[in-house]
Amino acid sequence: MSRPSVVIIGGGIAGLTAAYDLHQAGWAVTVHEADRQWGGKIRTSPVGDRPVDAGPDAFLARVDHGHELCRELGLDGELTSPVAPVPAYVHADDRLHELPAGTMLGVPTDLDQLRHSALISPAGIERAAADLELAPTPVRPDPSVGAVCRERLGDELTDLLIDPLIGAINASDIDHLSLNAAAPQLAAALRTDSSLIRGMAAIRASTGAAIGSRDADKPVFYGLPGGIARIIDRLVEELAGAELRLGSPVTDLDRFADADAIILAVPAFVASDLIGGGVGRTGRPADQTGPRRRAVELLSSIEYAGVSQVVVELPISGLERVLDASGILFPRVSGKTMTACTWLSTKWAHYRRPASVLIRLSAGRFGDNRHAELSDAELVDVVLGELGSVIGFDQPPIATRVVRWPRAFPQYTPGHNDRLAALREHLAELDPRISVVGAPYDGIGIPAVIAAARHTAGLHLDRRSPAPQGRDL
Repeated sequence: MSRPSVVIIGGGIAGLTAAYDLHQAGWAVTVHEADRQWGGKIRTSPVGDRPVDAGPDAFLARVDHGHELCRELGLDGELTSPVAPVPAYVHADDRLHELPAGTMLGVPTDLDQLRHSALISPAGIERAAADLELAPTPVRPDPSVGAVCRERLGDELTDLLIDPLIGAINASDIDHLSLNAAAPQLAAALRTDSSLIRGMAAIRASTGAAIGSRDADKPVFYGLPGGIARIIDRLVEELAGAELRLGSPVTDLDRFADADAIILAVPAFVASDLIGGGVGRTGRPADQTGPRRRAVELLSSIEYAGVSQVVVELPISGLERVLDASGILFPRVSGKTMTACTWLSTKWAHYRRPASVLIRLSAGRFGDNRHAELSDAELVDVVLGELGSVIGFDQPPIATRVVRWPRAFPQYTPGHNDRLAALREHLAELDPRISVVGAPYDGIGIPAVIAAARHTAGLHLDRRSPAPQGRDL
């Protein structure tokens, strides 16, 4: 009896993780990646003479899926956590404010700690404290993060804490960001208590450490010396014997009529084109009615935000202040082109050098495309000008790198989870061999993508699995 076969389109962490599990289970695996390198948005490239993450530089520690995969790949002993003495600053009123202790995703769980900070005005703190007495938030199917937080905590705290902690990190507009899909911890807090503050305090232990929470001995993030892309390298090594095809774009799914499973680990707009272009075993032109048409519509409805990233190496001798934090978050209301500034060589011990610092400047979010309208040289000038106004420096960079990620961050708008469920129902009706996985669907963070990829692989294993070979799923 021949082994069951899977075709995976997309060689990012979602596609490679699903490929790894199915390969370990004895399936014949083929992976097609249109690019000339593996990893999707997880990759490294040089800044000066050292490799630096060109996509995410960390993954969340409070959920175990990333850590577990690293254990399986033999990388867990090399995982490192941020070492900066200050978790982060928030830029407001032309000043840097230390992120108030006791915040969870920007929600204060200790109002006394919030009062010690000058970030939120006394009137803003009084308005946030009203959350403790306000009537329960009306039940709505899936409100936006902004709508709920403004209702419970007021505009000031929402703009200066919720937005940079949830919105900027997701390159999103929190007033158009699904509470249930993008901030399930907040949704869980409101199911626990009518007060968002009390609810977040109640679920704090189960949520785990988050930036601002300062839970002792609990890392918020993990990173890897040499870059997160080392996970990608190890996955590719573990896929020895599988058919791995770089520079292999796919435009027609009908060619895979004999595959037992087809996994689309690609952006939603690519999956839309593939689904619309033909699926099935008949070879006839695709029928654009019924489940196919609806699946294409749902995939096409997922919007994206593009981001740009500038990394500079600066001489320490030219800095006017000590870089003592992981970096700075810039609320949308600050008006800055930057959404975040990461002091890489303060955040990570493996980037430290005695005479220079590495700084990553991020720009772009949903509804703000100013960065995309600038040339690389113009973008560097703009963000370095903004950086200089905040920390002060008087010497040019030793090295500079610009990375563009157009259509990089899928936007989970209200109703996302319902649309996702409908999409999967239509795909199952169209062809049960087909599944979609990756950041557009079940979470944009690395652990969430890994978990979804492993779940998807498990569903295909349940449908048809050979005698176990390798790791038991």
